[in-house]
Amino acid sequence: MRRSVNLLLLLTLLLSGISYRAEAQFFKKLFGGGKKTQKKAEPVKKKTITKPKPVTTTKKPDPDYPKSEIKSKYRIDVFAHLYLNELVKDGKPVFKGKLPDKATNGLDFYEGIKLAADTLNMMGYNVDVHVHDVAEASHTPSALIMRKQLDSSDLIIGAVNNVYVKTLSDFAASRKKNFISALSPSDAGITNNPYFILLQPTLQTHCEWIMSSVSKKYKNIAPLLLYRTNVPVDSNAYAYLNPVEGMVKKVFCNVMPTKEKLKPYLDSTRTNLLVVAILDATFAENFLQQLNDWFPNYNFEVYGMPSWKGMGILKKPDAFPKVAVYITAPFYFDISTGIGQAVANGYKKDVGGSKPGEMVFRGYETLYWYTYLLNKYGTIFNEKFSDNAAAPFTRFEIKLKKDKADKKLYQENKHIVLYRYQSSSFIVEQ
Repeated sequence: MRRSVNLLLLLTLLLSGISYRAEAQFFKKLFGGGKKTQKKAEPVKKKTITKPKPVTTTKKPDPDYPKSEIKSKYRIDVFAHLYLNELVKDGKPVFKGKLPDKATNGLDFYEGIKLAADTLNMMGYNVDVHVHDVAEASHTPSALIMRKQLDSSDLIIGAVNNVYVKTLSDFAASRKKNFISALSPSDAGITNNPYFILLQPTLQTHCEWIMSSVSKKYKNIAPLLLYRTNVPVDSNAYAYLNPVEGMVKKVFCNVMPTKEKLKPYLDSTRTNLLVVAILDATFAENFLQQLNDWFPNYNFEVYGMPSWKGMGILKKPDAFPKVAVYITAPFYFDISTGIGQAVANGYKKDVGGSKPGEMVFRGYETLYWYTYLLNKYGTIFNEKFSDNAAAPFTRFEIKLKKDKADKKLYQENKHIVLYRYQSSSFIVEQ
């Protein structure tokens, strides 16, 4: 397959490091105005009274960021699971056909990073991009930190699993530089770190968004909530949905519910609204098929979990014609747009094959947008996240997350889009 050969040969360059350079331009707007003049009144002599000076306290901003550093050139370090030592031997690709699944996300993310770096280079940005394969022992975050090879980094981007998230986050906080976690939705238990930016929203954020959306859209309908407690992540989802007693109907589903158990809650004369707090895509697929088979004359609108997006059955012709399935996601990439076509064409030129996968677009927009912020505002751009118009695809909504005690935790992307699947097609509600 051309994709595997071309991409792996391209990746051998990583062993010696990758660097993209160009010239950055900075623009400054000056705001000012004339001073207002006012006629002075005649002075009136008064008896001087000495008053104690009030004690003034200046409240520090929360978070209290250091002054942003503006540079003529910035260094960005990117981490991903590439498995180069397994895929490339003596400069030649080991696999002649399909690449291993474990390497696909990292390689696609890298290709998006490369395409963005090429674009930024042509636009005149002055950045050095260094890519690290965390699957190689000498390139793990801990190894690079120990050798002080990340000390000069101005921004860290990681398409890594939660094993490496805390290490990179702690290092970023110690240096007061930002770490962008671009893959994992896990916060790794991180607290009090405003330099940790989670692009993939947590399950809690998804669940809260679902209940808020349902309550606004279906004001007079109490949804039927299906949940189970024998799987920890499902128990968490149920807790995050925070169902209010009397406002929802609940069905306990530690095992697949039967037709007889569901029927009393359903109505053939109207659309039935369900929220399913179960992340297992196989369980969800079986449940949707049962709904379709047991109640062929009923109409359903089912809100599922973000993990359902990978269910292949949703894309099959005539799948569940009476069941509309809603799935939340933080990203939507429209390949028909100008920038979408540019990424697709660049991908085809580099590696061949069909259209690029989601991780290519995610790598592209992550490097592109954060390099834009870095060049415009310097190393501390954390209070400028509202400047998202330059993001190629996703209008990121980065917000400081706090716990119930108002203690700051980290920065999280709150941007959610809603995919609606029915009869093998889908639309996106943004």
